[in-house]
Amino acid sequence: MTIMMDRDRLFSSMAENRAREVVAHIGFLRNLRQLYEGGVTQTRLAQVNGVSQPAISQMLQRARIEAPDVRPGTHGGTAYEIAARCAAGEIDPETMRTELIGWEYDKPTAPTAYPDVDDVRPQTEGGFNHQVGRALTHGFLTDEDYDLILDALAD
Repeated sequence: MTIMMDRDRLFSSMAENRAREVVAHIGFLRNLRQLYEGGVTQTRLAQVNGVSQPAISQMLQRARIEAPDVRPGTHGGTAYEIAARCAAGEIDPETMRTELIGWEYDKPTAPTAYPDVDDVRPQTEGGFNHQVGRALTHGFLTDEDYDLILDALAD
């Protein structure tokens, strides 16, 4: 017999589980990177994880960007990770807001003399828009939290 939760609880549970999945993946990539930096070969990591060495190489490339070490005094290596940890229920919203307001974001790339080129340039990986904007898009932040963080950073 299957017991069905009401639709609102299912959506809420689904969002929380997605955030947990993201947090777990970041943790996996961080562990992989740290093991590799500690001297474990890509071949050994591939054996342990049941994948090819080229797959490990690709994961390590992503890990360098998506899974840096956790910054001291925070709950993540990126602002995006902190928002995901809150959405997963690992930290409370007040802690998340405090950490995202205190985060040191990368400055945007300076504009060029060619506006058409600037329109298609990638966002700065550690910039506010890429980190916090992506967390908002993925449902890890509410509109209210986003506005509160943005307003606090503008002051």
